Amino acid sequence: MQHNKHGDRTRRIGEQIRRDLAPSLIAQILNHPHASLLSITAVRVTRDLSFAKVYVTHVISDPDERQDLIRALNEHAGQFRHYLAQKLTTRKVPELTFVYDESVEYGARMDNLLHDLVKDLPPAEGDDEALAP
Repeated sequence: MQHNKHGDRTRRIGEQIRRDLAPSLIAQILNHPHASLLSITAVRVTRDLSFAKVYVTHVISDPDERQDLIRALNEHAGQFRHYLAQKLTTRKVPELTFVYDESVEYGARMDNLLHDLVKDLPPAEGDDEALAP
């Protein structure tokens, strides 16, 4: 039962960090042309609150530009942490590591693949009758 309690706490703190690191704040601190188009998809916090992995996505399709943005985020992680220290009520503020969230892109690719697969399938037996009035 205690394991669940810790899981709920770290999940709550992760959500709080996700909300507090709004794109407007990131754009303000980062001074990067694409910072305002950033989305934070999730924040995973270790049980002891020492570290938090911040998952981000972006509309940029160029992998080099994306890496540049992630590098900039990590270079400013200390400033984001300082800001969070003023917002969070925890004794410890986790060290932040920003990573690109591949899952959103992966999901979109899977959707496209499934859509193409279904599109090419012949209609199933009886489908035409089911559509008839």
